[in-house]
Amino acid sequence: MNDKLSKDFFVVLISIFLAAASGFIIAKTGAISLVILPLLILAVVLSFFIIRNPELGWFLIVFFLPFERVPSYELAGINLKINTLLGFLTLFAWVVAMMFNSKKFKVQPNALAIPLSLLVIALLLSLTQAENLTRALSVLIFILFTIGLSILAVNMVNSKENLKKTLLVLFGSSFLVGLFGLYQFGGDVVGLPQGLTLLKEGYTSRVFGFPRVQAFSMEPLYFANYLLIPICVGLALALNKVDLIKRWWMIGLLALLLVNFILTVSRGGYAGLIVSLLILAIFFLKKVLTWKNILIGVVAGAIVIYGVAFALSAGEYRATNQFLGHIKLQDITQGESIQGRLVTFKNALRAYGQSPLLGIGIGNYGPWSKNFPPERPKTGWDIVNNQYIELLAETGIVGLAAFGLLLIVLIFRTFVAFKYASDIFLKSVLVGLLAALIGVLVQYNFMSTLYIIHIWVLVGMLVGVQNIVFKLKVISFKLTF
Repeated sequence: MNDKLSKDFFVVLISIFLAAASGFIIAKTGAISLVILPLLILAVVLSFFIIRNPELGWFLIVFFLPFERVPSYELAGINLKINTLLGFLTLFAWVVAMMFNSKKFKVQPNALAIPLSLLVIALLLSLTQAENLTRALSVLIFILFTIGLSILAVNMVNSKENLKKTLLVLFGSSFLVGLFGLYQFGGDVVGLPQGLTLLKEGYTSRVFGFPRVQAFSMEPLYFANYLLIPICVGLALALNKVDLIKRWWMIGLLALLLVNFILTVSRGGYAGLIVSLLILAIFFLKKVLTWKNILIGVVAGAIVIYGVAFALSAGEYRATNQFLGHIKLQDITQGESIQGRLVTFKNALRAYGQSPLLGIGIGNYGPWSKNFPPERPKTGWDIVNNQYIELLAETGIVGLAAFGLLLIVLIFRTFVAFKYASDIFLKSVLVGLLAALIGVLVQYNFMSTLYIIHIWVLVGMLVGVQNIVFKLKVISFKLTF
């Protein structure tokens, strides 16, 4: 009886709280509450299910990886993205699940534990040099959050079944985003307003005569960076004839994503993809050099080229010339894109010279380049557009060395896992994720944001797949004896 009364009291208490919260929202927002309240109710229900099963939260995080800008909400100068909220909720749910359901949710081994710890220590040490401590702390918190998501990925990708589900969600999400990217391009060409195409200023047809596709990402280069993951993993599966989804469906998806990728007009992304394709070719040379694969590649390539050419022909008369001129670096001597980057590279190296060991403080290059103004500029803080130089400037030799150690361990362990893997599916995913990672690292020469969620999820997934390979190897060894 007492238990029943306690439960009833708890229900009544929650009901009163929700009623009061609903009343407050209605009073503050008026008619808009008709939209806000259903969304909040959906969020509460979803939170309930994620708390009960953190794997649901993980799959949602993977689905929303390319949704950097939409949906998001600006609060107190912080851009809250859907994956920020899902990430914190899922991390909390995972910790709770380990406490109360330790049989199902166990901490998986993480080979990056020491390199990650050293990187975090380097970031903390850089705080001692930060003149703008507020900026440094906010960047540090975001980096720690994304590192937390990589640890979550290691623990969620803990079996072949979960890996397959994760990849299906990844491919499904990239398919929807790819379709939206084509709509975005076509919508801008026919004159739809930016409110419908969701293109940011600077990426519409007014600049090049054709729009640069960015889908739901902050910028085209971030969209291209994300697309490296489904493209590389999809190619690896297709080359090895692993039918996670039907092969021709996979080829169609890859064609769609490659058209989107090219239409981002991200030169750093192009460089990353070229290196990623070389990695895939090196690992699967015999698979690539077959008449059937060559024929499929030629057909798929022709479709992609035709798709891009058709899209550009729908733009202004100067679109094709502008596109070709941009990718051939015709603006190398006077274009703001290249010359501006060279200036920031020199400035960042000058900042590094002031504090070679620990740097000027994580997140402090922007304030330093503006001589530490009292307020954040309306256009935001400057970045170096080269992650390695920015890390060197902000965290010194210690930070860059820690980051380098992390990458060395991650890549070396992938090679070892590939050697021991006997499952063609796991081999394909390993190489696909490695190729995507190398492509990301190449593109990091042209962009610099360390707390990108999809990059750290990629890192965690790679460690997770390695763990599955080694686990199966141990089981196989035990069965042999």
